[in-house]
Amino acid sequence: MPKLTVEKLKLIDNKQIIGLVGASLSHISSVLQNTPYKLEILEASRKELNSLSLEAALQKNFTRTCEELLTLSSGGIHSLISGLLLKFEANTVKTLLRTVKANLSTEEALNYIVPVGNLNEQACRKVLENSETLEDVIDVVSEYDYGEALETAFDVYLKTKDFHVLEVALDRYVYFNLWKNAGNLWGLDKKIAKNIFGLEIDLVNVKTVFRCKKMNLNLAEIKQYLIDVSSVFDKIALNKAITAKDTQSTIDSLFKSGKDALARDHQYIFDELQKSTITSLSNLENVLDRGLLDANLRMIKRHTAFFNVGLLLAFLTLKRFEIKNLRAIIRGSEAGIVPERVKEMLIFKRVN
Repeated sequence: MPKLTVEKLKLIDNKQIIGLVGASLSHISSVLQNTPYKLEILEASRKELNSLSLEAALQKNFTRTCEELLTLSSGGIHSLISGLLLKFEANTVKTLLRTVKANLSTEEALNYIVPVGNLNEQACRKVLENSETLEDVIDVVSEYDYGEALETAFDVYLKTKDFHVLEVALDRYVYFNLWKNAGNLWGLDKKIAKNIFGLEIDLVNVKTVFRCKKMNLNLAEIKQYLIDVSSVFDKIALNKAITAKDTQSTIDSLFKSGKDALARDHQYIFDELQKSTITSLSNLENVLDRGLLDANLRMIKRHTAFFNVGLLLAFLTLKRFEIKNLRAIIRGSEAGIVPERVKEMLIFKRVN
């Protein structure tokens, strides 16, 4: 708890983050060297300064933060943080698969990869140097926890040539694991963790529904991309959302499902969506992301009198969105996107 309290105080002020919008990459790098990202940014500065190197530095910092918290944890909390790290290791697997599929050279591919967990830099290099096909990558990582799920998905990929089924298989494994770890906690910690991860999984599914509907996929096609773990948006609720005639009807259906389940955080988020002017898919997803951030912070306020897992999850969520905001600013700077458009992409807390 003391470690978390200190780390939470080190989060970058929103005004300082907004002040970076429109700045050059060199200026952003200079400012970040005076923050908790200093070590990773200094390491990145020894390479070519671009969005890839800076984003990798930010992600490495998040991984290091989780690993430090892991050393201070035990029991169910230790398993929970391990599950979160597994989520980022799975993202590394996704990147390995994408770069091999794109036939990138080892050195070029490594620019896109953030080593995590079992897949340290040496392991990633070995995978890339010894993999000519997706099957080669999967053979190497089959020894890890998610290996069996990936092998099963690869059989489907061979029939459909749908690369996305491989990524969904990794997501399903990660979220099932987090859901299980949350369920293994006790008392208030269990309640908080299941609420937060349940909400996150639901929002991942909702984003998938909206993306797939935009692509005009049918019910059966969409369902193969969903993560079947939820205590609020079950199969019936998602089916109703998928078959709704338009965006507003889909939002209304999801709000009603949250209301019927007496899920306050779901109601807050989809009530906000109902009131918002949705102009694009990214705009809609920003509202959902902001809702997840607010839900984490509300969880602390609801249980402020107790030491609980809520502070851990809220801190890590704040950190994740801090990095997401910095990445948006970095990409906007490199691409020359007008500052006002970049600011629209930023996600900040609204719960005091």
